[in-house]
Amino acid sequence: METQSDVARPDSGVREMFRSVGSAVGLAALGVIAAFVSIVVVNPLFAIIEVEWTLFGELLDNYIVQPGFGLVAACYIWWRDDYTPLDRIQIPSVEGVAWIGLIPVGYEVTVRAVTPVLPMIGLSHGAHSGIVTGRVFLNHPEIIVPGLVVMFVVMAPMEEILYRGVVHDALEPAIGSPGRVLVGGLLFGGMHLFLSGGVVSMLLTSIFGVLAAGGYERTQNLTVPIIAHAGHWLIAPF
Repeated sequence: METQSDVARPDSGVREMFRSVGSAVGLAALGVIAAFVSIVVVNPLFAIIEVEWTLFGELLDNYIVQPGFGLVAACYIWWRDDYTPLDRIQIPSVEGVAWIGLIPVGYEVTVRAVTPVLPMIGLSHGAHSGIVTGRVFLNHPEIIVPGLVVMFVVMAPMEEILYRGVVHDALEPAIGSPGRVLVGGLLFGGMHLFLSGGVVSMLLTSIFGVLAAGGYERTQNLTVPIIAHAGHWLIAPF
């Protein structure tokens, strides 16, 4: 015989699932809002640096939204004093190293497969605007060290701690592993709809988001998506 608690349990699970997804969507939306605020606040500061060191200032100009992501992540970590994604920044295992390679390569293979089809449906895909590639470092070796620090130690961690560490954490209480990977990846892509512009950017970066979320879910190591993300910035803008 079913008890009252047995009957109520499925409804409770559904509510918990919607609560988790809602929290993740809210955090991702806060990231977008904070990114726009970051553009307004940080851009003048980077402009001052550009006056003193033109090349480094131009490099920083490509990463004016990430401080906003970092602020949201920091506020979440402060609010959730029982959880910090920073504990999940660890030396990658062999599987983690494999994921670091798979994430950008898988994304690039997908982009190259999809791009020729886009004009057939009235769409097109261009490079992710403004991201610095290794070619810039080859032409200006004097900014290699500060540039790599900015990409690998500051900006990519800010973005990945928010979208993998924080948003992923919000999904953990009520959604299984495949759901976390899918929803987290789609939220990452949705952010690009507003900040990169265009449905194509959203769709393609959702693929990157799913791959990065998959690597994080498998390894529980934030170093994996951080290095993969910054490494992709380095070799090919998306």
